Amino acid sequence: MPLSFGIGKARGSEFDEALYYADYLTFYWYFTDGKDLDIISSFIYPPIPGEIGARRGNELTNDSGNIVYMKWGGDNSEDTSGYEAIYIDINAIKSRSGFVGNIIELDLRAIWYGEVGFNPIYIRSSAYEGGAMQLESSYPPTSTKRGFFNSTALQTYTNFKSTNGKILTSTNRENSGQRISRVRINLDTYVLTFIEDD
Repeated sequence: MPLSFGIGKARGSEFDEALYYADYLTFYWYFTDGKDLDIISSFIYPPIPGEIGARRGNELTNDSGNIVYMKWGGDNSEDTSGYEAIYIDINAIKSRSGFVGNIIELDLRAIWYGEVGFNPIYIRSSAYEGGAMQLESSYPPTSTKRGFFNSTALQTYTNFKSTNGKILTSTNRENSGQRISRVRINLDTYVLTFIEDD
């Protein structure tokens, strides 16, 4: 029986085994209609400055640029049903100077750049223990997929949490888009929570 199950039972509360083992978390925005969904993601806590997504940047790093905290999978501008994605490196974030409280919180937003879709957008999270994250678009190099894979992970937890879905109406390219969800990652209780009521 895995250690994580015992911890969860001992605390008598919600517990995400995936988060207990996770070194990396991915978040995928799934759409089933419309075209050219552009995702926008940033940190609420810790207060790492910047946004990633189309026309915003590919990654958020330390000042030297050699530690990646958050990375975008690239622009899916062609599909009318598909996804865009980010990943975060939990250990890199925890090692950031001034990080306290063992809470990570992200702002997960999007706009329609091409054709507006009318079905809800769902964000799903997966977790990886160890290994190294790689862009789907790099294998094969001509791939149009805009997510990530980790073929060397010790454990993979696919789609262990999902939002309830939100209809996206924003086409405003000038602001930070419409919030689909916030996500709070508690590294003390090992619970990942999507917050969709704002």
